[in-house]
Amino acid sequence: MRAALALALALAPTAARADDHHPIRPDPRAVAAAREANLEPESVREGFAIGVAVGPAVQLAYGIGTATGSGAGFNLRLGTVASPRWVWLLELGTTAFPHGDTANQSAVVTFGGQLYVREAFWLRGGAGFSSFTRRAGDTETEQFGGLGALGAGGFDLFRRRGLAVSAEGATTLALYRGGSTVIGVSLQLGVSWY
Repeated sequence: MRAALALALALAPTAARADDHHPIRPDPRAVAAAREANLEPESVREGFAIGVAVGPAVQLAYGIGTATGSGAGFNLRLGTVASPRWVWLLELGTTAFPHGDTANQSAVVTFGGQLYVREAFWLRGGAGFSSFTRRAGDTETEQFGGLGALGAGGFDLFRRRGLAVSAEGATTLALYRGGSTVIGVSLQLGVSWY
């Protein structure tokens, strides 16, 4: 009996030392969250968020005559930073297509968010309302509303403190009366402040 006890005590320290060769590595996200919780902010994004982006666009219209073609895209977003990786946004996305003496514009106003998947790579999306406007010269000839959605992805090309310059691709989807649909796709250069 004494021999069994002596053997157990002799092996116990060896088992404890075996764990020292394979230490547990902490999760980097958990460490970052713990630093933030202990008032050691490391995020470059905080507080109020504002952004604008412009670029060429293609507008595809189904059920609305002479509203398909290439033109320009514009995006304006306002929001607040919720965490180092998440930003809540109220966003206006629009595409416009000139056709002869008329201008066709489809716009969506959405509420959504932007998620930083990596430090400089992000995805953005939202849902809300849409509006289609056709103008001939200075006269509005047609306007109607519906439901809309917006999706985007981008990469921050340059960042300095809260300022970011990004290359982004955005898609808007607008569903109008009678099954009419407008899809806008644009490649944009954006500037954001977080």
